[in-house]
Amino acid sequence: MDIKDFIYGERFTNEDFALFSEAELSEMVVLSEEEASRIWYDYCDNEKLPLSSFAAKTGLDKLPPITNDCGWGDESEENKTKALLAAALSNANDGKVVVCYYSTDALRASAKLFCEKWSDFCYPSDYLIIDFGERALLYYEDRLFYLDKIGGQ
Repeated sequence: MDIKDFIYGERFTNEDFALFSEAELSEMVVLSEEEASRIWYDYCDNEKLPLSSFAAKTGLDKLPPITNDCGWGDESEENKTKALLAAALSNANDGKVVVCYYSTDALRASAKLFCEKWSDFCYPSDYLIIDFGERALLYYEDRLFYLDKIGGQ
């Protein structure tokens, strides 16, 4: 699937939003529903739950926080979040991350691009799983947490 056909593709390709360059767009790969589901369920219960129910069930208060406020909309605070993300993702698998918007919608991008434009990746949803190999990050309503795979794998 082409990024322009992705559920949130307009966020990356429309000049009314965060227009990404052709080079940046070429770094982004839309995953198949099957691959997105496999990654999503590595971190989520195998029961399909509404996002709000899942977040409540996750027990956010028990997850290690990276930041309780990403500072979306404040350039100085967004830059702090960018630095926190760069540190957290410094050992990303092959320098890549997978951004899961839901159990069937995900894309792969370079960790560098994700860190540089994190707010553009996170804006379409209040709930994301950012997989970077052995662990993931959970973005939930402008907060970031570390998220381990189900069963501690």
